[in-house]
Amino acid sequence: MPDRRTDIGARDDLRIESSRCKRMRFSESDCSRCIDICPHGAVTLEGGLAIDPERCRGCLLCTAVCPVGALEHNSDFAACMTQLSRVPEPVLGCIRTKESANASLACLGGLSEEHLLALIHTLAGSLTLNLSVCGDCPNSHGISEIKSRLEAVSAAGLDCGACRINLAESVREIRYRDESVDRRSFFKSFGSALIKSAAVVLSRPSEQTEQRSEYACKRVPARRELLNKTRSELSLELTGLIREHFDSCASFDQSCTACQGCTTICPTGALKTGESDIPPTFDQLLCTGCGLCREFCLDGAIRVLKNASNLQPSCRTAQAANSG
Repeated sequence: MPDRRTDIGARDDLRIESSRCKRMRFSESDCSRCIDICPHGAVTLEGGLAIDPERCRGCLLCTAVCPVGALEHNSDFAACMTQLSRVPEPVLGCIRTKESANASLACLGGLSEEHLLALIHTLAGSLTLNLSVCGDCPNSHGISEIKSRLEAVSAAGLDCGACRINLAESVREIRYRDESVDRRSFFKSFGSALIKSAAVVLSRPSEQTEQRSEYACKRVPARRELLNKTRSELSLELTGLIREHFDSCASFDQSCTACQGCTTICPTGALKTGESDIPPTFDQLLCTGCGLCREFCLDGAIRVLKNASNLQPSCRTAQAANSG
């Protein structure tokens, strides 16, 4: 496969964990979010979750919609935010505009609503997303997705943070200012960068493709972890709005046989095994609302509700069902 990393994103920017995919965990699941959003037809689910390296252009849109973390991008977003926080009006770019940006991701199409929320409430002043080269990029469709996600965050009343995000679709709209450093700091930073780059090269596997894990392994997707970290530092009013916009609640009706099968298939550990004669317990902070438990339940006893703003972050779903 030709190296396209100096031009646009590539498959190496993706972390694939097929055992977490809803369709891989339950063959009758109808989830197709990654396929629906991919403009290049690079995602396939026949025989297992896979990305066609000849078709994938590294737009990372699939990582922003996968509800279970089967597709995630490899960038260190925490380090990215640290870099952005060092200048008063930072610019965030992609791999094609990194020379005129304070920090960069492989492609800005990977910025989910959770990422945008973190930027709004972590940074101060204004942040510019450098979209100046997106018009002639194979991943130009990402612009509309970013705008749609920003609109969704705004409509939920969650854009009232200390940072304002501006979209710059032309070079004239960008006011890039490099982080100022003295001579000693420059060489110290340069040396650290060389050491870090060498460590990455030495530790990188020969083929950075699929990450494998056991089917029973429970893990909260990176986007959900970021959301939970962001909300932990905000006011009660804002956390309430976040709960309304992002959170779901799983509840059980009287037909539940307490078989505990849903706890096994849940990829995040939001459903935990309870006593033998009662439904599982539910942790709202771990739930991404993927609905796999509802699809899997043979008795149709599970409901997954969005905008459950009146629920506590951790609750027993049997009680939630009775109160609803």
